[in-house]
Amino acid sequence: MRSLGTAVEGFEIRELRPADVDAAVALARAQGWRDRRRFYDFVLRTSTCQPLAGVLGGRVIATGLATASGPVGWLGAIVVDAEFRGRGIGRAVTQELSRRLRAAGCSTLSLEATDAGRPMYEKMGFRLVTHYHQIQADHLPEAPIPPDGARIRRLEPADLPAICGLDRLATAEDRSVPLRVLAEIGTELQGLAGGTGGGWVLERAGAVSGFLLPAERAYGAIIAPRFEDGLFLLDLHRHVVPAGAHVRAGIPDEHAAARRELQARGWQETWQAPRLLLGPEIPWRPEWIWGQINSALG
Repeated sequence: MRSLGTAVEGFEIRELRPADVDAAVALARAQGWRDRRRFYDFVLRTSTCQPLAGVLGGRVIATGLATASGPVGWLGAIVVDAEFRGRGIGRAVTQELSRRLRAAGCSTLSLEATDAGRPMYEKMGFRLVTHYHQIQADHLPEAPIPPDGARIRRLEPADLPAICGLDRLATAEDRSVPLRVLAEIGTELQGLAGGTGGGWVLERAGAVSGFLLPAERAYGAIIAPRFEDGLFLLDLHRHVVPAGAHVRAGIPDEHAAARRELQARGWQETWQAPRLLLGPEIPWRPEWIWGQINSALG
């Protein structure tokens, strides 16, 4: 357990435990956030994630998440009880997350900020680099047809090295651990039918040219260097979720052509968030990114 200086005497930060999940979910819900139970189920299974609890007198009054993705570390899920805001707790949690990511070897820190949190992060040295646009569409009854020269199939364990390599080129991060967890539980997360795995692979000339790994809250990790392949994988995601459900695409500013095309096809933008960095720029390929794991892991 680690004690940090705040204006709240007795406040401490420690690892979030399975027994804390109910309290963490209730804390987020009280602040107007969604039910994060599946989110915490996911991060507690992911070894590169470090969920933290801020505790006062045995009560969870703050949360945060640090995820080490090779050279890039993500901060997210930072929530502070409204009763204790403005007393240094959010900064203390952010500093502890940053310390842990630096210790894990992350040279660049990344996060998606809320309007309320952004001023604090910028005072800590984070800078705006782009925005993620959350764009939403409903279930698609008919299966989409793969683009010319491409073949779609279910993911197999042997595909994971190629998928992780493609993801590394797109994001400049090592997200192999959460991607492997998604491959194991993607079916469970979105109630997908068929098969035992939660992912799909798009192939061209026998090589992986894109992938879809469904995630919680209707997101999906989708990487595809070719424009038509990305559009197809998003339509596939729409098709495989249950009738009455929807999916979300997470599109960076730099991928404006994708955002325009999706909106022309009837997708609706529902939210956007600034991505802030602290540390060196990253050599990513945002035009390859069509979806996110979630807003706390990119």
